[in-house]
Amino acid sequence: MKFPITPIFLHRIAKFATKVSVELEQNVAKALEKVEYKPRKHPGVVKVKTIPMPEFLEETIPKVIGDYPLGAICRDAEALDRYLWSRHPPPTVEEVKKKQERFRELLIEKHKINFAEMSEKERHDANNKLYNKVQARLKKEVYAWKNMQYDTYTSLQYLLGRSPGEYAAMYRILTEIRDRDPSFTPRSYFDFGSGVGSALWATIGIWPKGGIFEYFMVDASAEMNDLAEQILRRGNHDKEPMIRNFFFRQFLPASTTNTYDLVVCAYTLFELPSKDARLKTIKTLWAKCENYLILVERGTRVGFHLITEARNFLLKIDPENCHVHSPCPHDTTCPRLADPDKTPCNFEAKYENLQAFHKDRYKTETFSYVVLHKKPRDPSRTEDSWPRIVRPVLVRSKHSICRMCTKEGRLQEIIFTAAKHGKQVYQCARKSNLGDRLPINIINPEPEEVENGLSPHFEDEETISEKLPEDPENQEKFPEVTQVPELPKDPSLR
Repeated sequence: MKFPITPIFLHRIAKFATKVSVELEQNVAKALEKVEYKPRKHPGVVKVKTIPMPEFLEETIPKVIGDYPLGAICRDAEALDRYLWSRHPPPTVEEVKKKQERFRELLIEKHKINFAEMSEKERHDANNKLYNKVQARLKKEVYAWKNMQYDTYTSLQYLLGRSPGEYAAMYRILTEIRDRDPSFTPRSYFDFGSGVGSALWATIGIWPKGGIFEYFMVDASAEMNDLAEQILRRGNHDKEPMIRNFFFRQFLPASTTNTYDLVVCAYTLFELPSKDARLKTIKTLWAKCENYLILVERGTRVGFHLITEARNFLLKIDPENCHVHSPCPHDTTCPRLADPDKTPCNFEAKYENLQAFHKDRYKTETFSYVVLHKKPRDPSRTEDSWPRIVRPVLVRSKHSICRMCTKEGRLQEIIFTAAKHGKQVYQCARKSNLGDRLPINIINPEPEEVENGLSPHFEDEETISEKLPEDPENQEKFPEVTQVPELPKDPSLR
């Protein structure tokens, strides 16, 4: 049944709409007024667009490949990249047991097996048949995780297939740390799961050699470590390396006596054999951390959940000395976990590919990450609580739509217009993009005005229907009105 939209109806709906006000950070507003920078360069923007690969890489790769067939390595590198993106962490014992019990119950129900009416021998035979069928189905439906083994050839595949994207993601993360904390200059660096050294290259690019006095890299593959060192020597073992005081090890030192200013664990959590091993490793890395701990994984749903698992674990075991530097502006539970659309919290880094080895000149790396700072959150640093844009900004005619994660730990969508929010705020929102922060303070209505975690703009149709007063005069005028029409809902606003 069609529902006529009338001024009376719109007036009633407006009574239940909550109004969100936005204030631009004062120092940002003053800088914009003095034209110290333009809105597209406001301090919340991550000042890196398309990331070029390190200059030494293009000339070094042919030397380390040597006599291996380049075409075959490139094809196998793409296949390895696809496989790594499809990986899942190893299932827990509890997950396997739950599936085993569910499969058994389904088979009993399907075949209508009644153990009470069976003899002991019949029960024994039925249990054996059920066990075999359950095991066969478990092999099909439970992820068969196995540890990756990297020899010389697969290490070269990894170098061509994965290192450019990993370098771009790390470069973007480190750029934000440098820009937001200019006083921080790491003196020591620790990399767990260092691979071919992509995170190390990004660190050298952000903080040039001379500032860091010790580089400690751990990777289980001896061939990976040899390749990483060969790259540091630009493909020639007789050349001096680009950095000094670097060490490669195959095992994570259990001792926590030595601490490091910058600790990195990038694209490694998938390689650990269990949840207990992951949490134990994360705890050890946190004990080795003096300032910043960076965790990065592929931007898939499972990658995001591994990052969230580590984030929640560290905030729980050391809440007094740990806070999230980025991407979250809060230390509460990630609102993405309660989001019904189950979209992972991930970000993008666009980079120039290795042109001599790939057809696509530009590619984009999608990644999930968290940067934890080993110090209490400073309430006086208001810029640390600026909302983070977690989806691409929708730029439309005379308005822009931003979906953000706020300091209260909730997802919120705001439609910015120049008329409603002012030209400065509107331009800053319009020039921002996914992963940037907006230098604003969002003032929401009182909690009781927004019930049940619904959209900040409208309540649900049943609540509105209950609150609308009866209007006999209006019912006579519009006799076809029998129900409130379905209002559009956006799951991202929950």
